[in-house]
Amino acid sequence: MEVFFRAGGFGSPKAFPAMLGSECAGTVLAIGQGVAGFAIGDRVATIPRFTSVPGFATEMKGHECAVYGEQAYVPAEMAVKMPSGMSFVDGAALWMQYSTAWNSMVDTAKLQKGEYVLLTAATSSGAIPIRTTRSQSKVAALKSLGIEHVIVTDEQDIATEVARITGGVGCRVIYDPIAGKGVSELLDAVAVNGIILIYGVLDLAPAKIDPLKGMAKFATIKFTAVFQTLLNPEKRAKMAKFVLDGVANGSLRPVVDKTFAFEDIAEAHRYLESNQHIGKVVVTVD
Repeated sequence: MEVFFRAGGFGSPKAFPAMLGSECAGTVLAIGQGVAGFAIGDRVATIPRFTSVPGFATEMKGHECAVYGEQAYVPAEMAVKMPSGMSFVDGAALWMQYSTAWNSMVDTAKLQKGEYVLLTAATSSGAIPIRTTRSQSKVAALKSLGIEHVIVTDEQDIATEVARITGGVGCRVIYDPIAGKGVSELLDAVAVNGIILIYGVLDLAPAKIDPLKGMAKFATIKFTAVFQTLLNPEKRAKMAKFVLDGVANGSLRPVVDKTFAFEDIAEAHRYLESNQHIGKVVVTVD
């Protein structure tokens, strides 16, 4: 997402200088007036909600709340005390993917344990994941993370493989950050009465679908965004409890692909653009 921001995918910043970054972990250095529940020295991580990008900005006393720096101002309601024993690297990698997944799959789709879910660019926990990737080179790494079913889309047909895996039923939930031309293929893979959740636009090409195909399956295509949860205090609290409970019982753990030093942050962005990573890329500040 931050590479997309930097490249202008969400438009130009409303003012310069502008900053990127909405996920971080560190030690509390100062506390704003009226803030309760935190103390100087607390180890915290941030639930992402703030950046300099238009439409996604939160201002605090004239400062943009972005975290690419040695220190950062963050809204108190978006800070969470880190679980005991968690490293700052894991804390910085914890919230975006799980808050996004909770918003779409738990709150919107009501995904149940044991149901098949097709993930076109994500990992999951709880349901039975079917993951797609374009590259055969990523299959072993994905399976090492517990993804039993991996479809290599450059070599295999999504609908055919989903039908084989699910015994011809299809996936009730499809979780897709790509959109674009691939939406039509997803209609072939979705189950009757299924739902395709589109939460990103990695492919900016217009989506073309066959309405009759969707109607024949009584399928739903729904657009979601993590901000439906992050901007709603009640949902945000439920999501945070879900994630922290998952960390505590071991069912959720952030996957960190690689770390970079702060002075090498440009290399971190180049690595993200290369699409070689599986998991989060974290920048560390000494």
